Amino acid sequence: MHFLLKYLVVLHLKDHMCGRVLVVEQKDIAITGRDGRRFKPQPNATGNPGSMLPVVTNALPDKVQQYRWGLLTADDDKIHAKHEHARTGNLHTSWRRQLGKKHFVIRVRAFFECNQEQKKSYRIERADGKPFYIAGLWDSWMDVATNVLLPTCLMITMPPNRAIAEIHDRMPAILKRGDLKTWLNGNLTGQQRTAYLESHPCLPEALKITVEKTY
Repeated sequence: MHFLLKYLVVLHLKDHMCGRVLVVEQKDIAITGRDGRRFKPQPNATGNPGSMLPVVTNALPDKVQQYRWGLLTADDDKIHAKHEHARTGNLHTSWRRQLGKKHFVIRVRAFFECNQEQKKSYRIERADGKPFYIAGLWDSWMDVATNVLLPTCLMITMPPNRAIAEIHDRMPAILKRGDLKTWLNGNLTGQQRTAYLESHPCLPEALKITVEKTY
């Protein structure tokens, strides 16, 4: 267990897209660990880049696993949290090895945005109180120093809807519950996936945006 401590790096909220999420209480699920044991996730926990998040991947769509937020690939020689997001416009270049092959979704209660010009941070949640589902990519990274295989992920972002545009220049790729099988479907190409996300944006009236704090 001690080797995981180096990976659970909690970063401060920064002025970028979706720097923090509130993981929804998940009484209806159990996380499957890499050793096969199952356990309940911590309810209503805050997830930051560098922390472990409960996700469902296309590789094991019937199980909830924990992946580190901040994607690492074979090109990385050390742990970092630079790649917590990927814009839809960059998926076919920077993330072409993952797109079409390694996809996940995460269920969250809310996400948070910091706007330095307005000197405010915002909490964004669904207007109906139901959870969000956010699309993303994953990959596994081997720490050669410890021989630990670390599962990692990033969230996909896209142009904002009218509501989000007032506080940020992009938003997470939010999926409806009925979209999950489509996103996790292994038969879709990368082009089909980005087209699907861009043609199914979250509508502004579906969101509730409140000021979390003023600074």
